[in-house]
Amino acid sequence: MSDADIVIEHNRPLRLAVADGDLVWDDRVPVVRVRGDDLGDLARKSARVRRDRPDVEVVADIDVVIAAEAWAARAMMADDSSETQERTMLYVGTPTGLAGLVADIHALGIADGAVLIPRGAGVADLIREAVLPVLQTLTAAPAFGPQARPA
Repeated sequence: MSDADIVIEHNRPLRLAVADGDLVWDDRVPVVRVRGDDLGDLARKSARVRRDRPDVEVVADIDVVIAAEAWAARAMMADDSSETQERTMLYVGTPTGLAGLVADIHALGIADGAVLIPRGAGVADLIREAVLPVLQTLTAAPAFGPQARPA
């Protein structure tokens, strides 16, 4: 394999939670939540956790402001006076865009999934109604194990 290859060896199921109550995972695999202000920071922190604790699954905390239209999400964000948790990635946009971000984080092996932290009225409901169905479609393709792809 050359330095120009990217190897994706991630075949764990996608883990997802909406942080609007108690977080309950459906099995006994320990889960570690990581926070980062961008994908690179999340990747570094996840890699460190996986190196130190290979028995756990890693999920990324993401503060979320979504609306049917991106401009509406940006307007909601402008009206939001609360602050994100320190060093927590913030996604502002559409449900489809959020689903794509979570699917990419999982597919690239950055994290095993995400804890979506809704910011704003109706965001948790929109996650359930519009993000989850898209994620189910995006993650429905079968995994065939490690794949080398040209960069």
